[in-house]
Amino acid sequence: MITFPGPVSALVTLPVPADRDGIARVLGLERFARDALPDVRVTIPAYNRLLIEGSPRSWDPADVEARLATAARECALKVPEIETGDPVSLPVCYDPELAPDLVDVSASKGLGVAEVARLHSRTVYVVLATGFAPGFAYLGDLDARIAMPRLATPRRRVEVGSVGIADRRTGIYPAAGPGGWRLIGRVPPAFFADPTERISRFRPGGTVKLRMIGRDAYEAECG
Repeated sequence: MITFPGPVSALVTLPVPADRDGIARVLGLERFARDALPDVRVTIPAYNRLLIEGSPRSWDPADVEARLATAARECALKVPEIETGDPVSLPVCYDPELAPDLVDVSASKGLGVAEVARLHSRTVYVVLATGFAPGFAYLGDLDARIAMPRLATPRRRVEVGSVGIADRRTGIYPAAGPGGWRLIGRVPPAFFADPTERISRFRPGGTVKLRMIGRDAYEAECG
């Protein structure tokens, strides 16, 4: 489906799941848009959607729609290879004192705290989208054995570096603020101290690897 939310923008939604394969297809479409459409200024990929912004001097909605429709059909048929690069590696401390929902998740799933931490940290996650806050990445897919819905009532404050889960997604809060994901770990705040790096660290299609650290190592990273 192609819609035009603005005078020089197009939003393409591919008829595929919003998962790893979905973002791979979207990135293929993004490459096409960058190469084949004139004067593309901005592209924003997320899940199974791509937002494209062009220039008033060359934007022809009928031509853009025709080109994108053909490319979208091709992208929906196969999963292209994507260059993920080296995973972003982040240390996570799974200590219940730093992770207020870890024990509840463990109990709800009939798993030990250590097993929840193992299942969460063993996956190499793909960045499916960025947003909510500058530097926040929606990572998937979370192991179904520890998937949990969002909290019914969001917290007014979540500490920087908190690692949350919501359904089949996980993410790390890059700054303190409100949030409704279930918190099961924490990355040392120093990893989010540089605003520029915090924003540029994650890119849709990139990968993220989490590694377990103990409380002493966490405290050492905190200085």
